[in-house]
Amino acid sequence: MNRRNYSSRSVHSLHVGKMRMKLSKGWITKARDSYSGSMQLCGFRGGGNSAAKSLFWQPRKGQSFVLVFDTERERNGALVLARKHALDCNVNLAGPDDDVLL
Repeated sequence: MNRRNYSSRSVHSLHVGKMRMKLSKGWITKARDSYSGSMQLCGFRGGGNSAAKSLFWQPRKGQSFVLVFDTERERNGALVLARKHALDCNVNLAGPDDDVLL
């Protein structure tokens, strides 16, 4: 989170809704934001075995998360669902190095 590596053995949940995304740990909300043009979401790019199961999410400038899922299928499902809901809100979700047609 925010360019620092925090090891977390606890379970967090990522809620992908029609209007917003939310990351929480139990009852505590870590991040919650509506879909916007400044939000970035993409598969994590990097070496190692966990890159295929990881997701990079930057809800707003200055706040970013790398989330690791149990399987690639879960990660891909979250990406597809979030991008689908964002398109319904007329927002293109992409990563920091992705070329997006504006």
